[in-house]
Amino acid sequence: MSAAQAADFSAGRVGFVNLERVLKESAPAKVSQGKLEKEFSTRQKDGAAQDAAFKAAVTKFQTDAPVLAEAKRLEQQKKLIEQERELQRAQRDFQEDLNKRKNEELQKLLVSVNKAVKDIAATEKLDFVLQSAIFVNPKNDLTDRVLKMLESAGAN
Repeated sequence: MSAAQAADFSAGRVGFVNLERVLKESAPAKVSQGKLEKEFSTRQKDGAAQDAAFKAAVTKFQTDAPVLAEAKRLEQQKKLIEQERELQRAQRDFQEDLNKRKNEELQKLLVSVNKAVKDIAATEKLDFVLQSAIFVNPKNDLTDRVLKMLESAGAN
């Protein structure tokens, strides 16, 4: 940064927002998290039950395998391999769906956060609003105001 740019920057009014905190603590973020948990809880429980059933089947197979006829052992082994593939596919699908929905909710939240930050910046006539800094004077930290604005926007 040149000396002229530094002088321009230092002459401007600066604010700071801790985006990580806003995305964790804001009312819309909590609503979004609750919505995702509700939406995916059944699938998560089903996946855990399938995983437990698979592990039980593997344990039973390991116990029974030494006394099974070769053909029966190979047949059960093949079924377990297929069951494991199906379980992995279901887990992958679940994770992809969950990530997609998390990203959708995050994008909605970021739109609200950006609007709140822009409104505060306009009201305070700020030239810069940063989301990352090594040091922030508490008087320049807008995070609590953004959180309050998001909460009041959610109440309307």
